[in-house]
Amino acid sequence: MIIVYVMTNEPEQVKEIVELLINEKLITGVTVMDTVSSYKNDNDEIETVSTNLLIGRTKAMLFSTIEKLLKFKYGDKMPVLYAVPVVNMDVAHMEKLKKVIKEV
Repeated sequence: MIIVYVMTNEPEQVKEIVELLINEKLITGVTVMDTVSSYKNDNDEIETVSTNLLIGRTKAMLFSTIEKLLKFKYGDKMPVLYAVPVVNMDVAHMEKLKKVIKEV
């Protein structure tokens, strides 16, 4: 099990991604947040940008499917995509996730 993070500066893109991943049964438990993140740019100055963040749960084996789908759909406008492992999850939520997410 993994938690998938998708970050994009385009609010409409994050809405499309939510619908796409849910409709394809690739993700569940989705949360979308408008957030502000800071980072260092090439001039060693701190720049603050608005970012939309999608967080959801899925099976680890589906990460490459999600990545390929988003690369195909967005090409050069590919959002930032990464995942972190879920070490433990209560049994009830695990069983629900198995029913909602597509079989692998």
